[in-house]
Amino acid sequence: MTDQPPNSEAPLASASESPAVDVRDLVVVRQGTTILDRVSCRLERGRYTAILGPNGCGKTTFARCLLGQMFATRGSITVLGQTLGQTDIRKLRRRIGIVNPTTDAGGYHTMGAVVDADLSATEAVITGFFATVGLYDSYSDEQRDRARELLTMVGLSHRMDLRFGLLSTGEQRRALIARALVHVPELLILDEPTAGLDLAGREQVLATVEQVLSQPNPRDAPAILMITHHVEELSPQTDKVMLMRDGRFISAGPPEQIITPEKLSEAFGCKVFVQRVHGRYWLQVLPEAWVDLVKPD
Repeated sequence: MTDQPPNSEAPLASASESPAVDVRDLVVVRQGTTILDRVSCRLERGRYTAILGPNGCGKTTFARCLLGQMFATRGSITVLGQTLGQTDIRKLRRRIGIVNPTTDAGGYHTMGAVVDADLSATEAVITGFFATVGLYDSYSDEQRDRARELLTMVGLSHRMDLRFGLLSTGEQRRALIARALVHVPELLILDEPTAGLDLAGREQVLATVEQVLSQPNPRDAPAILMITHHVEELSPQTDKVMLMRDGRFISAGPPEQIITPEKLSEAFGCKVFVQRVHGRYWLQVLPEAWVDLVKPD
């Protein structure tokens, strides 16, 4: 199986087989700066796709475009069969779960990204039913039970009644994954979900994602988009990797074809060595590469 050319994808399938995401020739320009440059991609339903690339390459901007939080300058975006700009974005967002490093309610409000720190962990997860930062509506026993079921799934059964703000950063991130799952989303976007976590916290979040991928009924599993700059965070179940650099996808395909020293060195602008151990990839920067990294321009 050979790589597809950068920024090109197969034709759109029939409606019954339509992808979770279909992006064509997406361009985003802000204040004269091109952030995304003719980006095209297709994410299949029920599959795990990863976007891998350095800081500032456009990964988060791409995610915000999928959620309708940033408008395209040119191009088209279809998410779960709905074309952005021609659909009710509020209804569409209820079919999508998102988790990112932001947990401060004073920050940019995105569904699944922020909650009121004074809520209990259970209440914080329940807010996912209403797509709100705080809990402003009464909730049912079924919703409470669903929240507690998901907190148990992510390993937080002992923290259900603790104030969200008292959870560790890693625990908050896992609670937000539970929150993103309350509606059984068809698309789950994980935008650098382990940012700022220590080793154990990172592995707990990754183990939680692995549980989501390992649903007893595969039809219950959402399409998952993992956005990261750490190859170590990719699940062994990753179906497709897209490398991004300077606002473009420079390579896309199965991980065994994309996670290579040559392609990762191109994406990150740094000579690297990569190996696969127990189904996971591990990246190393050899000391001889340091000289090139600190050379004056």
